[in-house]
Amino acid sequence: MKQIAPLFILLFISYMPEIMAQDKNGKISGILISEKTKPITANIDLKNLADAMFTKSISLDNQRKFSFENLPYGSYFISVNAAGFKPISEKVNISANEPYIEKNFKIEEVTNDLGSITILGKKPFIERFADKIIMNVENSIVATGNTALEVLSKMPGVLVNQDGAISVRGKSGVNILIDGKSTFLSNEQLATRLKSLSSSELKSIELITNPSSKYDAEGNAGIINIKLKKNAEFGTNGNIELGFGYGKNPKSNSGISINHRNRNFNVFGNFANNNNKYQEDLSINRITNDGIINTYFHQYNTQIRSSHNNNYKLGLDYFIDKKNTVGFIYSGYFNSGHESSNGVIDIGTSLNKIDSSIVANNPTSNKYRNQAYNINYKSIIDTLGQEFSADLDYAEYLSEENTVYNNNFSDINGNQYKAPLTFRNLTPSLIKIKAAKIDYSLPINANTKFELGLKSSWVSTDNDFRFENLIDAKWQNDLARSNHFIYDENINAAYTNLKKKFKTTSIEVGLRVEQTNSKGNSINEQKIVKRSYFDFFPSFSVNQDLSENNQLGFSYSRRIDRPDYKSLNPFIYFVDLYTFSQGNPFLNPQYTNAFQLSYNYKKELNVSFGYSVTNSLILDVLLPNDDQKTLYQTVLNLDKQLSYDLTIGYPTPITKFWNMDNTFTTTYNQIISADLGGIDYNRKKINLAINTNHSFTITPSTSAELSGEFVSAQIYGTYAIKPYYGIDFGLKKSLLNKRLNLKFAINDVLNSRIARISSALSTLSYNLSQKQESRIFRISLNYSLGSNAIKASRERKTSVTDEEGRIK
Repeated sequence: MKQIAPLFILLFISYMPEIMAQDKNGKISGILISEKTKPITANIDLKNLADAMFTKSISLDNQRKFSFENLPYGSYFISVNAAGFKPISEKVNISANEPYIEKNFKIEEVTNDLGSITILGKKPFIERFADKIIMNVENSIVATGNTALEVLSKMPGVLVNQDGAISVRGKSGVNILIDGKSTFLSNEQLATRLKSLSSSELKSIELITNPSSKYDAEGNAGIINIKLKKNAEFGTNGNIELGFGYGKNPKSNSGISINHRNRNFNVFGNFANNNNKYQEDLSINRITNDGIINTYFHQYNTQIRSSHNNNYKLGLDYFIDKKNTVGFIYSGYFNSGHESSNGVIDIGTSLNKIDSSIVANNPTSNKYRNQAYNINYKSIIDTLGQEFSADLDYAEYLSEENTVYNNNFSDINGNQYKAPLTFRNLTPSLIKIKAAKIDYSLPINANTKFELGLKSSWVSTDNDFRFENLIDAKWQNDLARSNHFIYDENINAAYTNLKKKFKTTSIEVGLRVEQTNSKGNSINEQKIVKRSYFDFFPSFSVNQDLSENNQLGFSYSRRIDRPDYKSLNPFIYFVDLYTFSQGNPFLNPQYTNAFQLSYNYKKELNVSFGYSVTNSLILDVLLPNDDQKTLYQTVLNLDKQLSYDLTIGYPTPITKFWNMDNTFTTTYNQIISADLGGIDYNRKKINLAINTNHSFTITPSTSAELSGEFVSAQIYGTYAIKPYYGIDFGLKKSLLNKRLNLKFAINDVLNSRIARISSALSTLSYNLSQKQESRIFRISLNYSLGSNAIKASRERKTSVTDEEGRIK
C-alpha cells in the first residue's frame, strides 16, 4: 500500500501534457424570447447526455442571452427555468460538422402563479446507471405512509431484517447517508432515525456499490444515499401531507414543507410527524446441554410499540453574488415512545414436558433528541466549472431508554416457587459530533476534471449504562453489572480524484488517505483501548462505449468499516433472563477490496458482476452459554468473507398503460473463521432475490402500482434465514388540476412477511419466528401550495454525513 501514493502521482503527472494540450471544441448559445418585455431572471442548466459528470449552469439576471463555450462534441440537454415562466428543455447536438449552435428559446409566461402546474415526464421507479441504482420514491404509490426504513426494504439488492439491520447483496457494512450526510449512528439508532422519517419526505434513494475516493471510505457494501424532497424555482411553494393507516393498530403521518426564493435569499423549512403503533410476535424454541442433560426452552413474547416522531429543518441561503453563496441549516428531531412486552418462558426436559415457567412483563419508555447545525459556503470560480465549497458541522444525539423487567416464577402447577425478580436497565447516551470539510473541483479542460478535498471529524460518545435491582421497594445500582463507557474518535482524511474522458472511454482514478485516533474507556471495568493508524484507499473505474447503446464498465475500491460506537461498549443488555447482548471493546476495523464489472444497454438493461473479499469481518453472532443455559448476542472479528454477486435489471413495457421492471440478484457468500464459539466455522450459501414493480396508467389522472419481492434461503453470519416474500399494492387519483393527490395502499397484501431463523452453528440448536405487523391499509392526501416550479434549496453534503452512520 505504501507504493500506491507514488504510483498515483506518477499516473497523474503522465497525463498532464496530454491534458493541457487538448483543444477546446464546440459552443452553444441562445436567446430567451417571450411576448412580455418584463425583466427575466433565469437559470440555464446544461448536461452532457453521455457523461453524467459534465454539467454547467448559468444564471441570468435581467438578461436574455447566454452561451456555453469549450464544449466537447456530443449530445446535450438544456433546461431553462425562468421566474414567472414555464420551464422548458431541449436536446442539442454539436459535432465537427456543426460545432457552433445558436438557438432561440421561446418561454411562455405563467398567468396564475398560484394555480400553475408544470407537468414533466414521470421518472421510472427504478433507474440504473453504470455506477449506481436510483429508486425514485416521491411518485411511488406503494410507498405511501411508510417510514424510510420500510421504503428502503423495497430497494433492489437491499435487505432489512426484522430488527432494522440493513444489508446489501449479503453484506452488512453499508454506509447510510441522508442528503449526502453521514448519520454516525449504530444499527438500532439508525433504525430509529429512519423510522422517524416518513416516505412523504423522501425524493429518492441511491445505491452506489463502488464509490470513488471523494466519499468516505466507510462501507464495504457501498453507500446508500437517502435524498429528501426539495422545491424547484423562484417564488413561494410548499406541500401539505396527511395520512392514516391501520393494520392491527392505528398509524398516522402528517407534514408541511415551505420554500421561498428571491434574487438574494432562499428560505426553506419543513416539519413532519408520524405516530406508529406496531405489534410484534416472537417465538423461540431452543435446546441447551450442560454436558449431562438437555434442557428445552420455549420463549414466546408479544410486544406492542408506540412511537411519536417529529422531524424538522430550517435553512437559509444568501446569494452574495452570482458566484458565491453562503448557507445555514438547522435540523433535528424529537421522538418518544413506549413498549409493552409480555412474554412466557417454558422450561422442561422436552418441548412437551414443562417443569417450570417464567412470566415476564417488561415495559419500556424511550426518548430521542437530535440537533444539528451546518454552515456552508460555495464559490463558482469560473464558467468552466471550477468550484470551491466548505462545510462546518456540529450535531448532538441524546437518547434515554428505561426498561423494567418483572419476572414471576411458577412450577408445573402454576404455583409460585420463588420470589419475583424485578430489575431495570437505564441506558442514557450522549453523542457529540464536530466536523469540517473543504472540496475543490478544477476542470482542466472540457474532458478532464481534477478534484481534491480535506475533512476532519471529532466524535465523542458517553454511555452511562445502569443496572438496578428493586430491593425493599427501592432501586439499587448493581455496580457489577453497570458500566460507564466513554469513546472518543478523530478521523482526518484527504482525497484526490481525476476524471478523464476520451472519445469513447471515461476513466476515474482516486486515492483517499485517512488517519484514525480512537480511545475507548470502560470506567467501571478500568479497561482503556487506544488506537492510532493510517490507511490508504485507492479507487479506480473505467467506462467504455462499445456503441451508442452499449456500455461496459469496471471499478475497484478499497473500503473500511469501523465498529459502531454501541458495539464497542462492553455493557450487558438484557432481553429476558436467558437472552442478552454484550459489546466488545476490542473490535478491530474490517477492510474490503471490492471489484465490479457492469454492462449497460440503452441505459435500461443493466448487468453487473461483483466480487469482494473482507478481512477481519465484523459480525453479529448469537452464541450459547451452556453452563448458564443462556443465549447471548455479541460482535466479533471473524477471519474473512468472500462474496460474489450477479445483478440483472431490466424495465419491460407490456402495453401502453402497463410497465414492468424486474431486478434479479444472485449472491454467493462464504464466511470463514478458525475460531467461532470454540469451533472452525466455514459456511457458504447461494441466495436469490427478485424484486418486481408494475405501474399502470388507468386514466390521465388515475394510476396504480403493484410491487413484490422474493428472497430465497440465506446465511447471514450465524443465522440461517428461511425464504420469504411479500406483495404491495397502491392506487393514486389526482384532483384539482393535479394539485391534490389521493393515494390508497396496502402493504404486505398476503401478510406473508415473516422472519424464520435457525442456527448456522452446529453447536447451537434453536428455531426463531418473528412476525411484525406488516399488512397495513393506508390512505394519504397531498396538496401542493403555490408554484410548482420553485428553485430548489441547495443540496448539501455536510461534513458529518459519514460519522452519523455509525451511531447505533
